[in-house]
Amino acid sequence: MQELGIIVEACKACADQYGVAGKLEELGIEVKYMCEPLTDFLKSDVKVVTF
Repeated sequence: MQELGIIVEACKACADQYGVAGKLEELGIEVKYMCEPLTDFLKSDVKVVTF
């Protein structure tokens, strides 16, 4: 997805809970707390994929 120009972000709280925040950052994924950004995305026309 990153190679296609899709922005990939991960929730820091979730990544920390699974112990993978550092690995995600090594892969070029921005790791940040997502509560407010996710709420803003869902209120806008932005397409969001979560799992």
